Amino acid sequence: MKKLTIKNIILPTLLFGIFFIPFNSWSGISFLGEYYRDSCFLFFSFASILILFKRKIQMPLQNLVFQFLILFLLWSFLTTVLNSHNIFDYYFKQTSGLSRFVNQFGSLIIAAFIVPLTFYNGFKRINVNKTFRLIRRIVFASLIVVLIYSIIEILIVKLNMVYLKKPLLNLFDYFPFTEAKIDMRNQRISSVSFESPALATYLISVFGWMLSYILTEKKKLKYLPATIVLFLGFMSGSRAAFFAIIIQFIIAIFVLLKNKNVANNLYRTLIGLSTIFVLIVGYFNKPIFDYIKKEINSFKLDDSTHALSNKSRFGIQQAMFNVFLENPILGTGYGLQAFESRKKYPSWAKKNNWEFRLKYLNQNDKRFPPGYNMYLRILTETGLIGFLVFSLIILQIFLWCYNNLKSENSSIAFIVLISMIGFSLNWLKMDSFRIYFFWLCVALIWIIEHKKKLQNG
Repeated sequence: MKKLTIKNIILPTLLFGIFFIPFNSWSGISFLGEYYRDSCFLFFSFASILILFKRKIQMPLQNLVFQFLILFLLWSFLTTVLNSHNIFDYYFKQTSGLSRFVNQFGSLIIAAFIVPLTFYNGFKRINVNKTFRLIRRIVFASLIVVLIYSIIEILIVKLNMVYLKKPLLNLFDYFPFTEAKIDMRNQRISSVSFESPALATYLISVFGWMLSYILTEKKKLKYLPATIVLFLGFMSGSRAAFFAIIIQFIIAIFVLLKNKNVANNLYRTLIGLSTIFVLIVGYFNKPIFDYIKKEINSFKLDDSTHALSNKSRFGIQQAMFNVFLENPILGTGYGLQAFESRKKYPSWAKKNNWEFRLKYLNQNDKRFPPGYNMYLRILTETGLIGFLVFSLIILQIFLWCYNNLKSENSSIAFIVLISMIGFSLNWLKMDSFRIYFFWLCVALIWIIEHKKKLQNG
């Protein structure tokens, strides 16, 4: 029998955390701040504590991505110090500027430093190919649970089979970190996640992993995992997410067709699917055209269904951009844009909009308004310098993918590339660093480069 040690506990703890990434529909633990719903955070935190006990925390100090990341963290702190003359005057939603910075910068350190280093130290002693297959198997198992919940949810929400809620859906109340619920009003699905956008982010994050089955497997079922993601992406009702998934899919096809081992089978599959698609479009051309037209119109400010959320999103983004124009070099300081943006929300966005009245400008609601765009948030809070450093991180990751797509690590490079396309598009509509699959991709890059250096002596 294998002796139980800290080292033996770390790996399964990390794998449990990866499995539970989408499971955040529970009420959570309030004192964890913005991490309160993230069930996976409990496992990753425990793993980081175990690694700390080993007292052998290693950092990829020579890796360029890591160096740019440290530079970004340092600049985020420095630009806040340089804005200190404003911070002590800030007060909004019963929160001071200093308190807001401490909470936000602490959250950044956890997401962008502690979590990826936990992945790095937890996985780097294992064979890279074994790590890749182990993680992918766990991700697929998690996706199957997401799919089962989603199918029941679709039957209830889309087909009005409400009688299925009690005998089937409510069984998920017994599943860890999950509270069974449905959205009959908006008729959107969220599966085991707390809302549709959270499910969409998860699907974008795992699509590269599921597409990699086409690259590495020979059985016909290799297309099933990616098909599941496409199906759930369409059914989720998230317009931006499904667009991102389609872009990921198109680029993945181009990359896969350059691989001689999968090109022939993929060509035949694509020809078959294209024929079916043409027949479907030919027969159902009017409803398909109407659906596409409806989805395009849904981004307009006068759309009957999405007008309110569009006004809030675009209004906040416009306010943030105006704040950036006033603070182009240093920004406002990390986590502090809302103190300035709230003064610049446009009238057209606030007019007849209960979200501003009851949430974003309500002093009794302590939750700060989201930025709805990572790039605008970084520009606004860290200025052009911070944005440049962040862009260098993203660019370096894409360059690494390009340089490794034909190497022995091509499968992981493929996953990281497709994932990064999804993350980059998803950050156009959200401003959170709590994208655990992004940091997993970053950690895998560190691990591969570390092993290359060991091999080269």
